[in-house]
Amino acid sequence: MHSIPWIRWSHAYLIVDDTLDLVDTGLPWDAGRIVRYIEPICRRPDEPGMVLTTHSHPVHTTGSLSITRRADAEVIAHTADTRPHADRAVSLSYLGVFGALKVPVPFLRRTPSRTIGDGDVLPFFGGIRTIHTRRLTQGSLCFLLRSRGLPFSGGTVFSDEVRVQRSVPFLGASVLLYKESLEQLAELDFDILCGGHGSPLVCGASEALRKLL
Repeated sequence: MHSIPWIRWSHAYLIVDDTLDLVDTGLPWDAGRIVRYIEPICRRPDEPGMVLTTHSHPVHTTGSLSITRRADAEVIAHTADTRPHADRAVSLSYLGVFGALKVPVPFLRRTPSRTIGDGDVLPFFGGIRTIHTRRLTQGSLCFLLRSRGLPFSGGTVFSDEVRVQRSVPFLGASVLLYKESLEQLAELDFDILCGGHGSPLVCGASEALRKLL
């Protein structure tokens, strides 16, 4: 697993196995930074097979269009973070507005290839389990690499290399549902936490989450 450098406003992670897969893609200009990171590790920019979307905020997702133009990658997101159009096409949106409007800005039409729900298991890298956390958006997800006990928490919780921090609430967030989501995460045992912001916590992450609760 690699945390891709040079991405300023959020984190994007690269899962390296027989295939390459991404967790979030940053802003549109971050796609080029992802490509420049892939080439020196002796892999091809057209290799990414999946883009796992933690939530629909543009700062995490609008690089997806450039990535999928270079690679035949499948963009995966939670159903609750999508909105249908009159032509039956579906795109990621936030509050039912951003990304759902048919505006002449291509990267705002962030179209997922597949939508998923809570508890689904993606059959690669030993199985990646989805955990619906409903924090920054109604379709917020964490992705758990089951073979490593490693969660990508997106906007659900952040860390600063020492402790776990709760994320900033956005419009539409429910404190009760958020607490339930944290309790669900805290039942798991994991040493490392890779959040969408801050710095990854690489030791004692699940215990730090229990202290936060």
